Amino acid sequence: MLPSLHRLKRSADIVQVQQQGRNWRHPLCVLLVNAGQMESSRFAFVASRRVGQAVVRNRVRRMLREAVRLHLDEIQPGWDCVWIARPQLSQASFAEVETAVLHLLTRAKLLAGTARKE
Repeated sequence: MLPSLHRLKRSADIVQVQQQGRNWRHPLCVLLVNAGQMESSRFAFVASRRVGQAVVRNRVRRMLREAVRLHLDEIQPGWDCVWIARPQLSQASFAEVETAVLHLLTRAKLLAGTARKE
């Protein structure tokens, strides 16, 4: 489970990321990123009803959350990120989800070793 410090909890913060942030797309998920006010990066995970019933949506969010948690120490601090699951994610294995997460983080230049300035 993600530590409370790394959770984007307020819906107003999530809406702000959706309206003002940049986005990167992958067939399995979408990453929205906005500069945050906190010292650590915070994350929110969204799965709409198009993804499936409640059990499937919860499983998809858990897989995304775990993939981010495993690489938390590699992610640059100070960013608010919203992960949006796409319907194809419900059929994906965890390895495919982790690959998609790393791919999007690399494209957004949020992994350590990639420079990001805004």
